[in-house]
Amino acid sequence: MSTRTLKLDISFQELLAVIDQLELDQKMFLKRKLDREKVPSWQERFGRALRQLGKKNKRFTTKEVLTDVERAITEVRGNAQN
Repeated sequence: MSTRTLKLDISFQELLAVIDQLELDQKMFLKRKLDREKVPSWQERFGRALRQLGKKNKRFTTKEVLTDVERAITEVRGNAQN
C-alpha cells in the first residue's frame, strides 16, 4: 500500500463518503489505526475536569465544598420528587 501525506479541507460528510469508497482491506487498516487511539471514558474526562477545577479553587475549604455538595444533592432530590 502506497502512502501519501495530504492536507484536506473537507466536511465530515465528505470524509465519510471517501471512506465508503475504500476497499475492505483499507477500511480494516483504518479501523485498526483508529482503535489504537485512546479515547478517554466519561469518567476519565470528569475526573480531569474535577482536578482542573480543584487547582483553580484552592481558596475553598473541604468543609465548604462538602456543604455545597450536600445542598446541591438535597436540591436535586427535592426537584426530582416534584
